[in-house]
Amino acid sequence: MREQRVDEAIRLFKEQAGLAELADIDRQVKSRDVSLHSPCKVALTAYNNLTAAYLHKKEYLQARAWALVALRCDKDDPAARLNLNKIKEALTGWQWPQMPTGEYVQYAGRATWEYIIVEAPSPGNIHFCFSGLWWGLGEGPSGLGELSSTVPLRAGQAEYVSREFTNKTCVISMHFYDDEVEVKQTGSEWDCGFGHNVTANGTFQRISSSAKCPLEQQK
Repeated sequence: MREQRVDEAIRLFKEQAGLAELADIDRQVKSRDVSLHSPCKVALTAYNNLTAAYLHKKEYLQARAWALVALRCDKDDPAARLNLNKIKEALTGWQWPQMPTGEYVQYAGRATWEYIIVEAPSPGNIHFCFSGLWWGLGEGPSGLGELSSTVPLRAGQAEYVSREFTNKTCVISMHFYDDEVEVKQTGSEWDCGFGHNVTANGTFQRISSSAKCPLEQQK
């Protein structure tokens, strides 16, 4: 960081986060004291380090996403709150775009993110692509899932409906706000064509307004 090697620092902090999360899992499994069962006690430092690194790069929305991960770990953590205040100060006067286009992320663990990217191919419609994953206890993800489609957008809401993969219906509802999208999935991972334990559920934080779906998901 001091030597302007921020990208290298980010890579190392991500490694730190992944190893720390494994240490937290091991600590919880071995401990019989429920008071020690904080899900991310060791990883919290790595989350704060990543927040600070992206702050240093002036990538404030990605920094904000990491700060919120840290605060979900410990809502009273002073370093996380200080970082979030710095981000708010840096964004003073900045306005969220009115269109919901861009990239939204949700933390998946091991310093990785699930994402939803939104494009606007025509008035009244959005094209979205989702990429999700689920970490088991192994070194790699135990479940992966991708989905893309073009759907109508009405009053900040969009809904994908399909029976492509099973005889049951997959519904993915998206409610867009300035800084996030709330996503709810109805149907199992199999109904939506996803891998084991992958779901498009949760609150995804906005980190850009101009991202594009990968070529293989643009169809």
